[in-house]
Amino acid sequence: MRSATITRSEARKIYDQLGTRLDRAARFEGRAKALALTLLAVKPGQRVLHVGVGTGVEHAALQQATGAHGLVVGCDLARSMIELTRQRAPTPLCQSDAIQLPLRSHQFDRLFSAYMLDLIPLAEIPLVLAEFRRVLRPGGRLVLVSLTEGTNLASRIFVAAWKLVYQLDPRRLGGCRPLHLTALLSAAGFAVEHHVVVQRGFPSEVLVGTAPELG
Repeated sequence: MRSATITRSEARKIYDQLGTRLDRAARFEGRAKALALTLLAVKPGQRVLHVGVGTGVEHAALQQATGAHGLVVGCDLARSMIELTRQRAPTPLCQSDAIQLPLRSHQFDRLFSAYMLDLIPLAEIPLVLAEFRRVLRPGGRLVLVSLTEGTNLASRIFVAAWKLVYQLDPRRLGGCRPLHLTALLSAAGFAVEHHVVVQRGFPSEVLVGTAPELG
């Protein structure tokens, strides 16, 4: 698992330039995101935090799931992603770094983040997960999705090719590299449920984490 990745300024520039072209990733990521939203099990009236809103497709689904009496808040590093999301789901949105969320502690029932931690330096992932735990209520649930290592021949070949390209120019791949997050999420204090989804050879790790109850 590579520890380094692209810088935050590089990530912001790449995703600002991508805009709606990021929607094309659904042919590789769509099934994993669909499973993740199902496992998140959002209920009407709940408060949900979405970290790394992308183009707003999943954000709109979260808004619909919470209903008129719920609240969905979104954060992203890239201004263009914030603007695209605002067009699809007019909820409270902020441009911020996941390592220091501008939000009060213990105010969300659910947290969703897909293909964002792939961009974070390995040494900083525990800090981000600690932030996630801080903003979740005791007993709250998060679901994370990331590129991971291959689990069958097709996905192993895919990841091997991905790593080769990444080594040459990580910016061509949006700075994303495969991760194993189970141990890191467990070390952050969450009870963890692990799934892997392979779509067109692209392996995604879907993790459900439950924050500990008080006491």
